[in-house]
Amino acid sequence: MPEQAISAVVTGAAAGLGLAVARQLVAEGAQVVGVDVDEAGLERAADEVGLEPVVGDVSEWKTHERAADAAAALGPLEAWVNNAGIDIQGAAHEVTEDEVDRGLRILLTGAIAGTVVAVRRMLPNRRGSIVNVSSVQGAAAFPRYLVYGAAKTGVLHIARSVAVDYGPYGIRCNTVLPGTMDTPMTDSVLPRDLPREEALRREGELATLGRVADPAEVAEVVCFLLSDRASYVTGASVLVDGGAAARCFAYSPLEL
Repeated sequence: MPEQAISAVVTGAAAGLGLAVARQLVAEGAQVVGVDVDEAGLERAADEVGLEPVVGDVSEWKTHERAADAAAALGPLEAWVNNAGIDIQGAAHEVTEDEVDRGLRILLTGAIAGTVVAVRRMLPNRRGSIVNVSSVQGAAAFPRYLVYGAAKTGVLHIARSVAVDYGPYGIRCNTVLPGTMDTPMTDSVLPRDLPREEALRREGELATLGRVADPAEVAEVVCFLLSDRASYVTGASVLVDGGAAARCFAYSPLEL
């Protein structure tokens, strides 16, 4: 008799990195529950990749419980990705009280709540892997990104804490720090006075590879960390930023 397929939860699964991760996990044989506030986008993702949709706000604990219940109905819950996010721009003199509260609830509290629910559901089987999505802004500050950067830096600690507390019980947790990706979130902040391709080219100048990432490239790293191929990796923070954090500024490349 074939083994039962594992189940996985991916938040922010309607588009961008979340959709790319869900697509790859399904291709690898997992039963995937996708979570998002975008009901229409999530339905499209369900049709496209075959995930089980759960519509909800990740800042609400009950959303993660519903996702975990849906996953458990599909197979043993062994993988969880806290990816959902929003873009909050503004320096300290610019951000509003609502932006601070909303940004931290979605970007940090949502990742903590998802991790807590995942750990509790994985403990009985003494097996599971969690990946939290931070950002290159968790490694270095960008101008006018106080709330986003603070939240993404906080996300880094979640994996360290889980690694310390639950390594003996078969649960791993790691963090991925992507650079700029070609996603709808990136589109939402591109300059409107430039053609999209030119705006993306300029965004890509931050990386030593000279381009923005395809979400599938980052999804490869996420899915590796979820898998048994990374069985001795926990508490790690993995930059997937095209080399952006390896230098102090975007200088012209060497002429060879």
